[in-house]
Amino acid sequence: MKKLSYIIIIAVSTILCTSCDDLLDRENYEKADTSSFPQTETDAEQLVTSCYNALIVFTDNDIENRTVFTHNMMGDDMIGAGSTSNTGAQSFDRLMTKEADFMKTAWKDWFAGLFRCNFALQAINALNDGVFKSAESKSHLLGQAYFLRAWYCWELANNFETFPLLTEPGTLNIPRTPVDEIYAQITDDLKQAISLMPAKYGYSQEAGMSGRATKYAAEALMARIWLFYTGFYGKNDMCGVSKSDVTAWLKDVRDNSKFGLEDDPREIWPYTNEYSSGLAYGTSFDTYSAQNDLHWVGNRSKETIWGVHFSYVWYATGSAGYNRLGEYYGLRNPGSQADYKCYPFGIGYTNGSVNAKMVEEWVCDPDYGTDDVRLWGSIFAVDNAEEIYSGGDGGNWWNSGCICELASHEGNDSKEVEKSMFHNKKYMVSTAWKDADKSGLYNNFFYALPGFNGSNSNQYDNRNDVVLIRYADVLLMLDELEGSVTGMNQLRQRAGLKPYDSYSLERLQKERRYELCFEGVRFNDLRRWYPQDCGEIISKNQVGGFIEYRGKTVPGGYKEITGNGMQKRYAETRGFQRIPNIQINLSNGVLTQTPGWELGKEKDWLFGNGNLPY
Repeated sequence: MKKLSYIIIIAVSTILCTSCDDLLDRENYEKADTSSFPQTETDAEQLVTSCYNALIVFTDNDIENRTVFTHNMMGDDMIGAGSTSNTGAQSFDRLMTKEADFMKTAWKDWFAGLFRCNFALQAINALNDGVFKSAESKSHLLGQAYFLRAWYCWELANNFETFPLLTEPGTLNIPRTPVDEIYAQITDDLKQAISLMPAKYGYSQEAGMSGRATKYAAEALMARIWLFYTGFYGKNDMCGVSKSDVTAWLKDVRDNSKFGLEDDPREIWPYTNEYSSGLAYGTSFDTYSAQNDLHWVGNRSKETIWGVHFSYVWYATGSAGYNRLGEYYGLRNPGSQADYKCYPFGIGYTNGSVNAKMVEEWVCDPDYGTDDVRLWGSIFAVDNAEEIYSGGDGGNWWNSGCICELASHEGNDSKEVEKSMFHNKKYMVSTAWKDADKSGLYNNFFYALPGFNGSNSNQYDNRNDVVLIRYADVLLMLDELEGSVTGMNQLRQRAGLKPYDSYSLERLQKERRYELCFEGVRFNDLRRWYPQDCGEIISKNQVGGFIEYRGKTVPGGYKEITGNGMQKRYAETRGFQRIPNIQINLSNGVLTQTPGWELGKEKDWLFGNGNLPY
């Protein structure tokens, strides 16, 4: 298959360090190739590192089609927003796409990661055991490669449902692999990862260990995928893995991994850094974080079981990677420049306005409300939010516990669409004054870190980890499987709330929604709980929520496209994405399109500038 050949060329060139110039015309005799590489344990380590490197491109390139971003848009807690030109976020918000090949970079990158894992597993397994300093060293490397292959397969299954499953580094033009075969492979790979990776590698702050997969990450990922597979497909087990198996693995994470909860859930997120608050300068800039004496724990949080880890080191090529989520969620103003009115948050594209109806539910819920530190620790209000939601067009639910953190920030009315006046804090670029005297403003607080080698950019300096699986999620998955409130009550106590006296699915669902909001898990939670009715639920939870369109209140609030709403689009696609058309063509028709995205039905799935219904 032409495309798979292309992916393999790219992947091999990265793994083996061959020349990228005139790749098909020139042989490289100076650097390693498949005839001489790998030969040593160091070589094997480099192969596994290349499997990790494929993760970085997920957040510094085409962030609009990466799962953590798209699933936030596709769920009910965020809406597309941005400006009229931000058709990527707006299209995912409506289960549409802005172009036929929009997912082409993601598809290529996931297959590149898959190929690297296949190559690493084949090559490392072929090495003599005597090459390694111990049997454990070889097992650890293999376990990581199995985990990462499962991860890339899950990303593909999560987005496209089925795809051509490759388990060897070869070129094959094959059709979509059936669902159960894909999940059987994922299950087997995670079992291998769990058995091979040593139990001693859990949470660690040792150099070189941040961002590495562990057996506990494999156990947690197995549970997440198991819950989705059994819920969405209506199964009792996943390819032989039972509920009791998953429960036992989650208990292993809880009891033996050394991962755990941070003292304050807000301190997981980089907006609580001491440079933005002023605490690092021995003063206070009177920010929310300073007022609440919050201190960011940094990128080595004991709560991050699995995530995309970033270095603070900057290379001229930008190869260190950076996290563009903060940029895409960032604020707007007429000057497109961070200033005191939006401090301590930075500038970006205002994608993903927080759904006003979700904020109202949280504020008004007697089990949560403004006593929940996660509420204003996860969301901030801007502009005249207090006026809008205190008897204005947005309702009358704003109470004395509500906070409009940036009342002086008016945004950019000439551009902003679907503006709810609420933004997420978890993934939001943060700024910092240069010193205690506020003599100047850094576009990104990372630039203020001692020894940080960056560019003072709202884009390139975002080096906060993307948290993919948190310890809090492990506790909630255990509660869901066992029908208990043990984990929920740990989280509620941490959030300043009273404990629950008994379990119910409704309580579990609310706790997951508020604890894990904006982390990209809500959409799949809804799909697995309500595989048939997910679209209807999202529509009900979003339509009518207050928004402004280019400075003017939209009568009736947030709207769907007439005749092509979320309920219809979900019924057609079941929440899966369109395979890039170029892939179908390169396969000569062997690869078929995801249902709901067929050619000839562009009016249903193609979204462009001017398609917003306002």
